[in-house]
Amino acid sequence: MTSGVVYGVDFSGASRAGENIWVTEAVAEHGALTVRDCGRADDFLADYYDSDPSTDRGPTLAALAAFVRAHPDAAFGFDFPFSVPGRVAAEAFGADSWRAVVAAVADCEDADAFAEACVEGVGGDADDTYLKRDTDREHGAFSPSHFFVQHQTYHGITGVLAAVADVARVVPFDALGDGGPVVAETYPAGVLDALGLHREGYKGTDDDHRTRRRQNLDGLAEAASVTVPDRLRETYLDDHEGDALDSLLAAVAVFRNRGDWGHDPESLAGRIYV
Repeated sequence: MTSGVVYGVDFSGASRAGENIWVTEAVAEHGALTVRDCGRADDFLADYYDSDPSTDRGPTLAALAAFVRAHPDAAFGFDFPFSVPGRVAAEAFGADSWRAVVAAVADCEDADAFAEACVEGVGGDADDTYLKRDTDREHGAFSPSHFFVQHQTYHGITGVLAAVADVARVVPFDALGDGGPVVAETYPAGVLDALGLHREGYKGTDDDHRTRRRQNLDGLAEAASVTVPDRLRETYLDDHEGDALDSLLAAVAVFRNRGDWGHDPESLAGRIYV
């Protein structure tokens, strides 16, 4: 993809996910990325809820999946783990393909059951707790079953990926030839690392936190040719949780990897794109 619309999604598996999920829309063209919109899920996705917009997790994730399905020519970056380590996939879930992993995770009753299966399915010893994928180690990410992110992993896979896998091209597992929206796993902290920006210290209410958010925005313009209109710049600066900025970083990851997704249909663990 050398040009086109990209979306970055800062994901949440919390019960009030609509309060924490942010979406950035941007257009990639002529080697640059121009941001067009950014908003919280319950506002950005308002037209895609089955009824009135809600901050509840179920309706919000359904709206998010509907949004992906409605944009077949776009590329999406989501910041939750798309899979589990290969050993966990094979031994805990008996999976021999990524889609079999998705089905097995969806069979878990909830996020706690998912995390428990990941540990107990490979023996449950101390050394087996919170196994990481190679791509997690490469980018300093948590294990997909770590208690910090188990809800993101479980609800991202079951609430979004399972709902779009029949139409989306989920990379690197799927080839792009059949069309459909491209869906990629991203990691905002890894994007900041790759661009030499502030991986830490930009989330918070202090002046120093806001300064680092501003420096990260300025750095994206210089290091990745990202243009943010003034009207949206304040949105990224004012969100002290950093979720709005993380959605932009997810879009930047898609922009940086467009046309170079790779294709690994035999992979069980997947890849983080930064």
